[in-house]
Amino acid sequence: MDGFRYVYPIEVRFRDLDALGHVNNAVYLTYLESARMAFWIQVMKREGLKGMDMILARVEVDYRSPVSFGEFLDVGVRCASIRRSSFVLESTILERTTGRLVAEARKVLVHYDYSAGKAVPLPPEMRQKLLDQDPDLQIES
Repeated sequence: MDGFRYVYPIEVRFRDLDALGHVNNAVYLTYLESARMAFWIQVMKREGLKGMDMILARVEVDYRSPVSFGEFLDVGVRCASIRRSSFVLESTILERTTGRLVAEARKVLVHYDYSAGKAVPLPPEMRQKLLDQDPDLQIES
Protein backbone atom coordinates (compact mmCIF):
# COMPACT_ATOMS: atom_id res chain seq x y z
CA MET A 1 0.00 0.00 0.00
CA ASP A 2 1.66 3.16 -1.19
CA GLY A 3 2.16 5.78 1.49
CA PHE A 4 1.33 3.48 4.39
CA ARG A 5 4.09 2.01 6.52
CA TYR A 6 1.59 0.23 8.75
CA VAL A 7 -0.87 -2.24 7.19
CA TYR A 8 -3.31 -4.41 9.12
CA PRO A 9 -4.83 -7.53 7.46
CA ILE A 10 -8.54 -8.39 7.70
CA GLU A 11 -10.40 -11.50 6.55
CA VAL A 12 -14.08 -10.85 5.86
CA ARG A 13 -16.17 -13.20 7.98
CA PHE A 14 -19.73 -14.40 7.44
CA ARG A 15 -20.85 -12.51 10.56
CA ASP A 16 -19.73 -9.21 8.91
CA LEU A 17 -22.43 -9.45 6.22
CA ASP A 18 -25.85 -7.86 6.18
CA ALA A 19 -29.07 -9.21 4.62
CA LEU A 20 -27.90 -8.07 1.17
CA GLY A 21 -24.79 -10.27 1.37
CA HIS A 22 -22.14 -7.57 1.59
CA VAL A 23 -20.23 -6.13 4.54
CA ASN A 24 -22.50 -3.87 6.56
CA ASN A 25 -21.42 -0.23 6.77
CA ALA A 26 -21.08 -0.39 10.58
CA VAL A 27 -18.58 -3.24 10.31
CA TYR A 28 -16.13 -0.97 8.48
CA LEU A 29 -15.77 0.96 11.75
CA THR A 30 -14.80 -2.27 13.49
CA TYR A 31 -12.17 -2.93 10.81
CA LEU A 32 -10.84 0.62 11.17
CA GLU A 33 -10.79 0.44 14.98
CA SER A 34 -9.02 -2.93 14.95
CA ALA A 35 -6.35 -1.45 12.68
CA ARG A 36 -6.06 1.68 14.83
CA MET A 37 -5.61 -0.29 18.03
CA ALA A 38 -2.99 -2.55 16.45
CA PHE A 39 -1.20 0.56 15.10
CA TRP A 40 -1.25 2.13 18.56
CA ILE A 41 0.12 -0.97 20.27
CA GLN A 42 2.79 -1.79 17.67
CA VAL A 43 3.90 1.59 16.35
CA MET A 44 3.46 3.59 19.54
CA LYS A 45 4.83 0.70 21.66
CA ARG A 46 1.88 0.59 24.04
CA GLU A 47 1.13 -2.50 26.12
CA GLY A 48 -2.46 -3.59 25.74
CA LEU A 49 -5.52 -1.58 26.60
CA LYS A 50 -3.91 0.04 29.67
CA GLY A 51 -1.65 1.93 27.28
CA MET A 52 -4.58 3.51 25.45
CA ASP A 53 -4.16 7.15 26.34
CA MET A 54 -6.26 8.53 23.52
CA ILE A 55 -9.92 8.98 22.79
CA LEU A 56 -11.71 9.07 19.45
CA ALA A 57 -13.26 12.48 18.82
CA ARG A 58 -14.35 12.18 15.18
CA VAL A 59 -14.46 9.68 12.33
CA GLU A 60 -15.36 10.11 8.66
CA VAL A 61 -15.72 7.16 6.28
CA ASP A 62 -16.08 7.27 2.52
CA TYR A 63 -17.34 3.95 1.19
CA ARG A 64 -15.91 3.26 -2.28
CA SER A 65 -16.92 -0.31 -3.17
CA PRO A 66 -18.82 -3.20 -1.57
CA VAL A 67 -17.04 -6.11 0.08
CA SER A 68 -18.18 -9.75 0.05
CA PHE A 69 -17.66 -12.83 2.18
CA GLY A 70 -14.23 -14.44 1.84
CA GLU A 71 -12.42 -11.37 0.58
CA PHE A 72 -9.17 -10.31 2.22
CA LEU A 73 -8.58 -6.66 3.05
CA ASP A 74 -5.60 -4.55 3.98
CA VAL A 75 -6.13 -1.50 6.16
CA GLY A 76 -3.36 1.09 5.91
CA VAL A 77 -2.99 3.49 8.85
CA ARG A 78 -0.90 6.66 8.96
CA CYS A 79 -0.81 9.92 10.85
CA ALA A 80 -1.76 12.87 8.64
CA SER A 81 -1.27 15.77 11.05
CA ILE A 82 -0.40 16.58 14.65
CA ARG A 83 -1.74 19.36 16.84
CA ARG A 84 -1.10 20.27 20.49
CA SER A 85 -3.19 17.49 22.06
CA SER A 86 -4.66 15.74 19.02
CA PHE A 87 -3.71 14.13 15.75
CA VAL A 88 -5.41 12.88 12.61
CA LEU A 89 -5.10 9.30 11.42
CA GLU A 90 -5.90 8.44 7.82
CA SER A 91 -6.83 4.93 6.73
CA THR A 92 -7.35 3.28 3.40
CA ILE A 93 -8.94 -0.14 2.97
CA LEU A 94 -8.00 -2.12 -0.13
CA GLU A 95 -9.09 -5.55 -1.30
CA ARG A 96 -5.82 -7.48 -1.19
CA THR A 97 -6.01 -9.55 -4.41
CA THR A 98 -7.14 -6.83 -6.83
CA GLY A 99 -6.04 -3.69 -4.99
CA ARG A 100 -9.61 -2.37 -5.31
CA LEU A 101 -10.28 0.68 -3.14
CA VAL A 102 -12.92 -0.26 -0.58
CA ALA A 103 -13.02 2.71 1.81
CA GLU A 104 -11.12 5.74 3.06
CA ALA A 105 -11.33 7.22 6.54
CA ARG A 106 -10.06 10.07 8.70
CA LYS A 107 -10.09 10.02 12.48
CA VAL A 108 -9.35 12.74 14.99
CA LEU A 109 -7.81 11.33 18.17
CA VAL A 110 -7.19 13.26 21.35
CA HIS A 111 -4.47 12.46 23.86
CA TYR A 112 -6.54 11.96 26.97
CA ASP A 113 -5.92 11.64 30.69
CA TYR A 114 -8.72 9.31 31.79
CA SER A 115 -8.10 9.85 35.52
CA ALA A 116 -8.35 13.65 35.15
CA GLY A 117 -11.10 13.40 32.54
CA LYS A 118 -9.51 15.87 30.11
CA ALA A 119 -7.34 16.29 27.03
CA VAL A 120 -3.62 16.76 27.63
CA PRO A 121 -0.78 17.82 25.31
CA LEU A 122 0.96 15.12 23.29
CA PRO A 123 4.29 14.32 24.96
CA PRO A 124 7.46 14.77 22.86
CA GLU A 125 8.17 11.02 22.65
CA MET A 126 4.67 10.38 21.25
CA ARG A 127 5.13 13.14 18.68
CA GLN A 128 8.46 11.64 17.69
CA LYS A 129 7.02 8.15 17.16
CA LEU A 130 4.33 9.62 14.91
CA LEU A 131 6.96 11.64 13.03
CA ASP A 132 9.13 8.54 12.63
CA GLN A 133 6.28 6.97 10.65
CA ASP A 134 6.23 9.89 8.19
CA PRO A 135 8.95 12.57 8.24
CA ASP A 136 6.79 14.82 6.00
CA LEU A 137 3.99 14.86 8.54
CA GLN A 138 2.18 18.18 8.93
CA ILE A 139 2.48 19.73 12.38
CA GLU A 140 -0.21 22.28 13.10
CA SER A 141 -0.21 24.88 15.82
